Amino acid sequence: MKTMTRTMAKVFLVGALASGSVSAQQAPSLRVERADGSMTDVTVVRERGYAAVQLSLFVDLGWTVNESGNEISIAVPNEIDIGLRVGSPFFHWDGIVFQLADAPYRETNGVLLPLQLLTEFLPNRLPDLYEYDGARALLRAGDPALIGGRQVDAAPPTGPEALPVGRSTYSGPRVVIIDAGHGGEDPGALGPRGIREKDVALGIALELATILRRNPGLEVHMIRDEDVFVDLWQRGEIATRLKGDKPGLFVSIHANSIQNQRSTRGFETYFLSEARTEHERRVAAIENAPLSLPGQGADPVDEPDLDFILRELRNLDHQHWSNLLAEMTQEELDEFHPGPNRGVKQGILAVLTNTLMPSVLVETGYLSHEEEGRLLGERSFQTNAARSIARAVERFFQRYPPGSSPAGGEDR
Repeated sequence: MKTMTRTMAKVFLVGALASGSVSAQQAPSLRVERADGSMTDVTVVRERGYAAVQLSLFVDLGWTVNESGNEISIAVPNEIDIGLRVGSPFFHWDGIVFQLADAPYRETNGVLLPLQLLTEFLPNRLPDLYEYDGARALLRAGDPALIGGRQVDAAPPTGPEALPVGRSTYSGPRVVIIDAGHGGEDPGALGPRGIREKDVALGIALELATILRRNPGLEVHMIRDEDVFVDLWQRGEIATRLKGDKPGLFVSIHANSIQNQRSTRGFETYFLSEARTEHERRVAAIENAPLSLPGQGADPVDEPDLDFILRELRNLDHQHWSNLLAEMTQEELDEFHPGPNRGVKQGILAVLTNTLMPSVLVETGYLSHEEEGRLLGERSFQTNAARSIARAVERFFQRYPPGSSPAGGEDR
């Protein structure tokens, strides 16, 4: 072990199975040892399948923390500003955008941040003050008040640049293409009492179309409005053709399922990008399963044009706008949905690969959860879900397509 300076502190991550002294069901803990020898134990939460810590831990480590709604600033005044947003994996470090594997989220006791911010980004960005030993789960941390110009050079951005804020100046029609997942010979996931994903998706999609058609500024189309099978690849092609040269977006509606983890519940929204976690890869595999039906047989992950498509989406900013639409969808669903907000996710989803516009796939709940599965089949739930998605769509179009914002324009 390297000799610690007097300004360094030790942070130990103790795994749930370490030395057999901690029950496999007990959450791991974070141990912070100060330079003066004092020690603090902090709980690491894994409620959403990834390690997270309370935002207040950064205050304990000497950072200045400010919250304004869902916006979070972790700073060393006049030196460093780290800006995060609840529900989004993207964050900026002095104006440069980076991406976490998972998103910050809010619980009753406050905001929780992915542990990755401590164990990866601080050591990589501030190597003079932070050093993480993965084999020993040990983070050596200095006092950020001593940074004083010692910040490392900015690394190349790995996430999207900031999107325009304020109201869009575009005044023409906007197109919404609604895709009810699965259909016909493809029932999708199955829930209690024979509830089928394809029926849940169609129920929400029909209600969503009805709501959005009341807005005279929107042109609304449905990929299917009855129980028929539509090829996954054709859905994106149809949507792109319907959109034409007008600005538009694509929303694909689904319900989730994990048969061997029936306690899992909640809602999450996906946009097209490389999957980062096992959960994201699992959901992508489930939603791409119709490709194995007769007459299909293509795997989007193996498609030779996929890298080109992803590059084009980045170049056209569609991927970045899709992330914003996913964030807004999660925020609106969170207002009524009884399940946990599982955040914005990403993955290689066939239905989104050739929709050349901002596009998201909404997993409205878990059919495999006994209570939530029944709820998904209720008309009132489907109506509320549709209303929430409609609000997200209308909020999104206040920003998209981008344009110069008039004074007093709405920021997100």
